[in-house]
Amino acid sequence: MKKITVFNNLTKQKEILEPLDPTTINIYTCGPTVYDDSHIGHARSALTWDVITRFLRYAGYKVHWARNITDIDDKILKKSIELGINPSKVARIYTYSFYEDMIRLGIDWPDYEPQATQYLPQMYSFIESLIKNKHAYTVDNDVYFSVSSFKEYGKLKGQNIQELEKGFGRIEPNEKKKNKLDFALWKGVKSNNEYGFDSPWGKGRPGWHLECSTMNYSLFGPTLDIHGGGDDLIFPHHENEIAQSESLTGKPFAKYWLHNGMILVNEEKMAKSLGNFITIKEVLKSTTPNALRFFVLNTHYRMPLNYTSEALVAAQNGINRLQEALSDLSDNNLPESSTGNFAKEFTDAMCNDFNTPIALS
Repeated sequence: MKKITVFNNLTKQKEILEPLDPTTINIYTCGPTVYDDSHIGHARSALTWDVITRFLRYAGYKVHWARNITDIDDKILKKSIELGINPSKVARIYTYSFYEDMIRLGIDWPDYEPQATQYLPQMYSFIESLIKNKHAYTVDNDVYFSVSSFKEYGKLKGQNIQELEKGFGRIEPNEKKKNKLDFALWKGVKSNNEYGFDSPWGKGRPGWHLECSTMNYSLFGPTLDIHGGGDDLIFPHHENEIAQSESLTGKPFAKYWLHNGMILVNEEKMAKSLGNFITIKEVLKSTTPNALRFFVLNTHYRMPLNYTSEALVAAQNGINRLQEALSDLSDNNLPESSTGNFAKEFTDAMCNDFNTPIALS
């Protein structure tokens, strides 16, 4: 196997990738919450993991990659009210929309694509174990994880509980919770008309963090090789996943944590409220899928990526030049030493924390 180094956000340093099984790598990445068409931030994350998993297979590893679909969420419920249709239908519509985008971008299918609502019985067992071991508590028909019961809380973020509490000063107090950082494992409905699922604690919905931990555990057991996602998920989502999962199993949740940077639009954070929210479908009306891939991969996956119309035009021009050059060349008119050097330089770049800008150059 080739020696590959990755930047591990858990330790805040580069490390040699050494999976639990020397021949196999298990990967879980956070997928979309399906309440609207996917945006270019989703494209970046999907392209990042498409390239990483392809290269790991090229390097000789057997890869098991799971990317979840969050198909129950407050945003989905809000959309269902707006459209006047069942929340499960909203989830289906936008799951298929996401699939259309992935196909157009040429992204490989994950080996597993679990949907949250498929794992409700496993979630109930997960919660019951946490309650039994004093890591969770019930209030009415809600269930909360007790952050103070997990002494390492904050290790991914790199802050202790006291520091994190200060950062949560802007959060409205919830008198039900013992600690402002405690998070919902199960959210009970507020009225009988509210959408939910029957559970040991009454009708309600699972917490987002619980969904990912349960699907992870069900697919890969207590310890995962690589957990990935956008760097906006480090806290609280991934921090909370670690807390509840390690409280359940007593073992490390994931050995390596890899996060891709965010996409900015004209140097501003992308948000619907700012009017700069751009979907994948909108982008592909004015450019090609290969140009979007080229645009994303020309920046290292951990760095922020600034989207502008000019940058996308430049990416299209770049991919056109590359395709023209490839059509003019063949292995027959290049010295053997040149092709060997190109392959080595490409591999060396990718083995260095998947440095796609250097690999492309």
